[in-house]
Amino acid sequence: MNKSYLDQLDVFRALAALSVCAVHFSYNSIFHIYFKQALFVQFFFTLSGFVIYLNYQNQNFNISKIKKFMMKRFFRLYPLHLFFLSIFLLIEFIKYFLNVNYGLEPNNEPFKLNDITNFFLHLFFLQHYADKYSFNGPAWSISVEMFLYFSFALMFFLNKRYFTIMPILFTIIFLIFLTDTYGAGYFHDAFFSGLYSFSLGCIFCNFYLKNKYLFKSKIYNVFYFILLTVFIAELFGYKVLLNSNYSYIYSIFFGLIIYLSCFLNKKFFLYKIFFNSFFIFLGKISYSIYLGHLLIFYLFNNFLRFIINYPTVKSLDGTLSLKLSVFEANLFTLFAYLLTILFASYTYKFIEVKYYKK
Repeated sequence: MNKSYLDQLDVFRALAALSVCAVHFSYNSIFHIYFKQALFVQFFFTLSGFVIYLNYQNQNFNISKIKKFMMKRFFRLYPLHLFFLSIFLLIEFIKYFLNVNYGLEPNNEPFKLNDITNFFLHLFFLQHYADKYSFNGPAWSISVEMFLYFSFALMFFLNKRYFTIMPILFTIIFLIFLTDTYGAGYFHDAFFSGLYSFSLGCIFCNFYLKNKYLFKSKIYNVFYFILLTVFIAELFGYKVLLNSNYSYIYSIFFGLIIYLSCFLNKKFFLYKIFFNSFFIFLGKISYSIYLGHLLIFYLFNNFLRFIINYPTVKSLDGTLSLKLSVFEANLFTLFAYLLTILFASYTYKFIEVKYYKK
């Protein structure tokens, strides 16, 4: 991939992963109130479409190459998924043991939600067909991701020359008939929604490849960061589209933001601020952050509850949560982020990259 815009894509991955973390870091902190955005999963799908199209649009797919492509994608995603699935399964056994022998009552009854059916759905990479988020909940999206990869390979295999017609046609069909499925996380709707965002990524990448030198003006760089700021303010603050019947437009903006970022000047001072080396690093380990953050928060939360004996309060749904001050909520959330990033740096090095290279 061309290094002139790889950095931007990594930073966007980091922003998306950290925002999804805030969804599950459920303490009443400023992060959970203002920074969470589950819709960034659709951003991941859009970015995947852009990057996959960018890397494979010059290749000719046949049955052998489809098999090789899918195996490569499988080893990119599955080892880390299996690692966390194994840990969450172990946790279920520990919960059961502690409940039976010591009377400790977790919020979720052992093996009730994380049952044998959901375990096998996760094991065979079909977890978005579960009726509820189970085990490592965020992993539903990587199940969809594998379906998107296969759809891409199949469409390319059927007709490479006019490949972009198919994403365009599906986008039109989605906009006419399937907009109510946007953002879905279960069953076929999750795939339809994901394919819509993925298709937009392919379409915007096609635009880029045909217009690589479209924007060269210095004013353009200023315009881009103003646009990015306005979009982030809308996504995190105003949420006008999110609270309307037009939330599916976000994926169009995701594709546009990715596309326009490809023309930025790396020497521009705002570029150096927003796309700095630390954020680029977070982007590189973003998959490990995304899959690992729920485990880290779960362990940290139960450490505070059962080891430190923090007071708890019962919510309306009957679950127990820690009774924290505003300062404690923000401090503990920051600590959860720190632990997640540290742990992700290790899983990235020793699991994610290790098996992907093979």
